[in-house]
Amino acid sequence: MNESALDQPSEGASAALERYRTQLQSIDQDQEALRIKDRQFSKVRAILFLVSLAFLVVGYGFDGLPYVGWFGWGAMALFLVAVTANEPVREKLEELGRHRSVVRRLVARLERDWDRLSTKASAKSLAEVELPGHRRDVASDLDLLGNASLFHLVSMAATTPGIRTLANWLAGPAEENDAKQRWIAVNALAPLRDERLRFYTLARQVADSSGDPENFIQWATGPAWLAKRNWLVLWSNVSAALAGIFLLLTVVSGFGLLTAQVFIGSLIAMGCLIAINMGLTTLMLGPAHAIFAIAMANRRAVSDYEEIFSSAEWLPNSEQDSKQKFLTQIRDRMLKNDRSAQVGMRALQKVAAAGGLRQSAGTFLIYLPLQGLTLWDVRVLKRLENWQAEYASDVPGWFEALGELESLISVAAVRDEYPSWSQPEWVSASDSPVIAATGIGHPLLADGSRVCNDVQVGPPGTILLVTGSNMSGKSTMLRSVGLNVALAAVGAPVCAKTFCLPSTELATSIRVSDNVAEGVSFYMAELKRLKSVVDHAREMSRSNDRVCLFLLDEILQGTNSRERQIAVVQVLRHLMDYQSIGAISTHDLELADEPELQSVGHAVHFRETIRPDASGNEQMTFDYRMREGVSPTTNALRLLEMVGLGEKADQTNKSG
Repeated sequence: MNESALDQPSEGASAALERYRTQLQSIDQDQEALRIKDRQFSKVRAILFLVSLAFLVVGYGFDGLPYVGWFGWGAMALFLVAVTANEPVREKLEELGRHRSVVRRLVARLERDWDRLSTKASAKSLAEVELPGHRRDVASDLDLLGNASLFHLVSMAATTPGIRTLANWLAGPAEENDAKQRWIAVNALAPLRDERLRFYTLARQVADSSGDPENFIQWATGPAWLAKRNWLVLWSNVSAALAGIFLLLTVVSGFGLLTAQVFIGSLIAMGCLIAINMGLTTLMLGPAHAIFAIAMANRRAVSDYEEIFSSAEWLPNSEQDSKQKFLTQIRDRMLKNDRSAQVGMRALQKVAAAGGLRQSAGTFLIYLPLQGLTLWDVRVLKRLENWQAEYASDVPGWFEALGELESLISVAAVRDEYPSWSQPEWVSASDSPVIAATGIGHPLLADGSRVCNDVQVGPPGTILLVTGSNMSGKSTMLRSVGLNVALAAVGAPVCAKTFCLPSTELATSIRVSDNVAEGVSFYMAELKRLKSVVDHAREMSRSNDRVCLFLLDEILQGTNSRERQIAVVQVLRHLMDYQSIGAISTHDLELADEPELQSVGHAVHFRETIRPDASGNEQMTFDYRMREGVSPTTNALRLLEMVGLGEKADQTNKSG
């Protein structure tokens, strides 16, 4: 089979890696400069605070030094100025930290550093992605999700909508129309390197500062909590009116215009009002505070959402490019008209500013009297639920658009970093569909270790029969085909010189295990998986717009050779009857000799080479090149010898 330039390290990937490393050096330099500045501010703040404290103690602690205290208050004012001036420096340090984390992830993707890419947070988010049973099996078999997966190679997503959208695209069908629209969008986003980096950093900031958007959507589209508690709204208004009256009476009587009894009575009345409202806060408003935690986790969270939705302003639109239908739809949901995400989040930000009084130490002393006298939380919640009523129907679409945009911008990095990877070509699924590739490789392997081959799967009525020794590359070939189908589905370039495919749904049986807890043997587990593959093929046969691609690796190993041959042929007969296309791998040469399988199978093989080293010991090597025909060799006994478990080793042990 033909060799490919994809076997060698990509110049695009190398250039991208060098660019990212240069950016990391620049970020490190900026961080160090800011740390020096921050340390200087810290010293100034400490000195001013101590000076202020000393002057205040002397000024107010000793007689005859009345003016010394003024120097203390002056130093305190300067201390507060220093604290205020220090905040932007620390915020910039935090931003640079997020930026550095983003660039390090970009580097880790290119270096295939799976340990750095697979975090606990991402594993949790991926575990929560809901997939139908057969798609979950495909994702596991092909390493689409999870550790060392295609998701981690492609994804720069940080928010929950982005992670879930990209995971569903990767594990979903490869549909021509959707994939082409995604490709057009990705192509437009790939050159916008600075904008993409800013978006990645902003998405990470949103993920760090906000609550789960799924909870936000559930709240926004759910029932209003105050709807059945309107008396609280009424009481908050009455409470505010009473507080105003009592305050007025207190002030007026304080100036001697009313009697002392009025002054005392007003203070007592305000005390009772505060006691009632604080009691209501403790006993009744727990659910309201839970809503605050979801709808506006903090003022920063709403501001971050508004900023990330506003970032769609730099997206190309249909006026600039008539082909950009997908990005235009995303842009419209985020920006266009008075019900867009940008407008909605700006309106919510005003509510969050009022609700945020209780969250900040600096404003908590303002919040306490407002809550005690006017039941401030109820007033904020009423405004929040007015917002909810106005925008409820639009909120799911906002976050759907965010997930789509974050997924496309993730894929755009792959498009930019691997210019030697190619655009998939789509063929009709109804006219004898085939998947044909030249120079196809496994995208999860590092560029320097990837070996590429030419392969064709299909048309219906034929099977690609991949034979070969253990460890020779059969499973890698099956996964290469499946992973590149998934790349094509999300609008990414494929790891191949050319790659033609119809609209496709995958069905696989590669990784199968028994289940002792449920009493399921390995053989029964294999049968259940194959039943799922056949059922999916049957379902797909009713559709003319997609073809089922099955990938089966060493199936039905849990039974004897003759029964296995009969069973495998029976399974493949079902799949061919349903007009599926696919490949099956085996190292069982007797299975490859099955007449019915030979009549429909296109046999290819991988092989090993065994040569003695300088010490005379046999060394087995693999070139991972796919060749025509059935494998002429096996290596199970040779491998047994090489690890010290063969007959020679047994004889040596006996003689010893």
